[in-house]
Amino acid sequence: MSEPVTAAAPSMRRLWALAAPLLVAGLTQIVVNLVDTVMLARLSIQALSAFALAAPVYLVALVVVRGWATAVQVKVARAHGAGTPEAVVQIVRAGLATSACAGLVIGTVLYLVAEPVLTLLGASAEIVEPGTAYLRVLAFAVPAAAASFTLQGACAGVGVTRAAMYNAFLVNLVNLPLGLLLIFSAGLGVSGAAVATLTATLAGVGFLLVYARARLPRASPSGTGGGTGAVVRGLWVIGWPEMSTMGVGYVNEALIAGFAARIGTLELGAYRIVDNLLLIVFTVMSSAAAPITILAGHELGAGDPARAERWRRTGLRLLLIVYVVLAVPALLLGRPLLSLVTEDAAIAELAWRAVPPAVLSMAPMVPAMAYGCFLRAMGDTRSVMVANVVGDYLLLVPLAWFLGVSGGWGLPGIYVAWIAFGVVLAVLLWARTRVRLRAEPEAGRVLR
Repeated sequence: MSEPVTAAAPSMRRLWALAAPLLVAGLTQIVVNLVDTVMLARLSIQALSAFALAAPVYLVALVVVRGWATAVQVKVARAHGAGTPEAVVQIVRAGLATSACAGLVIGTVLYLVAEPVLTLLGASAEIVEPGTAYLRVLAFAVPAAAASFTLQGACAGVGVTRAAMYNAFLVNLVNLPLGLLLIFSAGLGVSGAAVATLTATLAGVGFLLVYARARLPRASPSGTGGGTGAVVRGLWVIGWPEMSTMGVGYVNEALIAGFAARIGTLELGAYRIVDNLLLIVFTVMSSAAAPITILAGHELGAGDPARAERWRRTGLRLLLIVYVVLAVPALLLGRPLLSLVTEDAAIAELAWRAVPPAVLSMAPMVPAMAYGCFLRAMGDTRSVMVANVVGDYLLLVPLAWFLGVSGGWGLPGIYVAWIAFGVVLAVLLWARTRVRLRAEPEAGRVLR
């Protein structure tokens, strides 16, 4: 057994060094979707509509398998902090095998239900056929995506967050030219976009297999000595709540979009614009928060919960700075930026009215993210799930309907509901963190 990892003193510089590659990766991944949207929009309205309806269904499959990667990251970070490379090897092997198998099952289900799901969503006949073809091609990408997420999580667990950034760059590098070739030159349309995404995903996971092998610990000749079943069970305890949290969040996003549609067509267009703005803000903030889980996990693995808590506090300060840096330009430049996004003055005005409460809704997410990441480092993803579900269904969804739709507040009312949700989520996660630290003074033993 190696000595526990001795990390540098908690500092925002160290957090940002890990966060910056994750930020670049997150924004680059958004570009993949934007590129496909632009290319298919230039092809035809039918192609764009098929993509717009089918792409979120594929995203559901990715959300499910991505939660497993969080479990691998947490367990690897703890083992790395404890100085047990053999445990890291065992976790990565078990996580990679199980995530690929889960991806295979989910991909098979996606292939089989593609057509009925699109029909259920109300797609017209001319959209169902290309949309189904799109999903059936990408069903083969789900196992590769699952393996990719797991390898990225494992690398992040030992502090190598650049793996996600390099993978995102490679995926874009393959997807764009291949998409242009297949969509337009080969005349494959929506199916061409799917084949390009599948190829890019396979290229990414191939790169990660090589990259991770050079940066993750390797097994000693004596091996790890069994215990794979226990490792898988440990991953499951952390993974299933994380997968559930992501799935519920996606469902709620669809519900809120439906509320905006009930308010009016113009309001739905404005909501999409503001929602894309918040997606960028959320991506930056979540990237800045992720290193809390990694570095606090290292300290907990080394048996030092006090230093882990210091990483949480330092991360909270970094998140606050990031939020202010993002919020101020959004509020000052929001109106002219919206006019660049849409030429419809009515939609731009509706969007601008929603920008202030929308930006404010991210303020309570600063402490919520910090406490949520700290609980993940402790392996307590179940509390994060419960807090999100309680906030969603006891507050966010009913309040968004009451204020936005029946109350007549429109989009600002929906974002007021998001503010209330963020406050409640932050309070619940704060309270749970205090309980865990009080109940487990020797928190370094958790998940050991």
